[in-house]
Amino acid sequence: MTNFLFKVPLRFFAQELQKFAGNDPTISRNFLSSLSKISESTNNRTVDYLVHTLGFSKDSALAAAKRIHLKSTANPDSVIALFKAYGFTLSDTASIFCRHPHLLLADPDTILKPKIEFLSRNGFTGHVLVDVISRDPSILRRSLKNLIVPCIDFLRNFFGSTDGIVSLFSARRGTWVLHNFSESVAPNIELLRANGVLDSNIAKMIWARPRTLARDAEEFSDIVEKTKEAGFNPSSPMFTYGLCTFSVMKKDKWLSKLHIFTSFGWSEEQFQSLFLKQPTFMYSSEEQIKRALDFFMNKLDWTHEEISKYPNVLYLSFEKRVVPRSSILQHLISKGFIKKTSFGRAFLISEDKFLVKFVMQYLSEDPHLLEMYQKKMAVL
Repeated sequence: MTNFLFKVPLRFFAQELQKFAGNDPTISRNFLSSLSKISESTNNRTVDYLVHTLGFSKDSALAAAKRIHLKSTANPDSVIALFKAYGFTLSDTASIFCRHPHLLLADPDTILKPKIEFLSRNGFTGHVLVDVISRDPSILRRSLKNLIVPCIDFLRNFFGSTDGIVSLFSARRGTWVLHNFSESVAPNIELLRANGVLDSNIAKMIWARPRTLARDAEEFSDIVEKTKEAGFNPSSPMFTYGLCTFSVMKKDKWLSKLHIFTSFGWSEEQFQSLFLKQPTFMYSSEEQIKRALDFFMNKLDWTHEEISKYPNVLYLSFEKRVVPRSSILQHLISKGFIKKTSFGRAFLISEDKFLVKFVMQYLSEDPHLLEMYQKKMAVL
């Protein structure tokens, strides 16, 4: 009865009760007050349990209590005991249930344990199991029969062992393939193989772009043909990057971004050459592309050849990298410490290497260089 009541607004019962009671306000108020007390009691029980058993903060517990209502602690206790049996600490479980409180209500024996057991039998044991589930608890809300088993079986066949699956799932966002797995994945991969795409490049797609592989088989075939027609070599790693770009790029967006380049003096052939070299720049927004071209071509006087040589500059962060580094590089050029030819790669190297090569190296000649760089970073 209580569960049903929580699914229907209390206002509805008050309205119906008024009809039944002949609009007697006393009966209506008493009934509504009774329901409110039931709701408040259950909510307090949920909050107390989350705070005192799992160590939630009061705010986190209140937020979770809006999503679940514990009539008793029997099932949550069993769920926590199950996780503990597989090596999860209280901190691990608190993190999991804070993000997915509904898992506390799942049947531990028929819903959760079979999934954890299946993962354990397929190489996910000890801290690996804990890390994978803690990173992505939502996999325990997926169907074991319809999704988890078919996906794991497919990946085992593709990688040739469970080691590849463990490495994949242990990586950041590695479980994306599980969320995007479909019956189309296997035929789509076979199509790529038939077109000469290497398994090593397909594996990178499984890691980074599983959603592309999950596309409808007929639609996916069209994208493969489009990628080949654009000039990408299937045996090249760039083929899969081009394929993924075409899978998300609508024609109007493509033409709009092409127009931005032509407005800066690029020919369609130059644009196409850039795309073949580094297709991922097309993921950048139109505003980002316009801002990058304006900065490098108008402020730094780069030609399209220089941008084509370092295409990754088109999607670097302006605030964290482009503007602070360019100010230092232009200062060094004005002082005669470096030549303009040093510019391109300076934007692409790591922060540590940039500091060593373009800041610390010239501190003896220019003691304020580090302070200048830090101020630029702080302002942005």
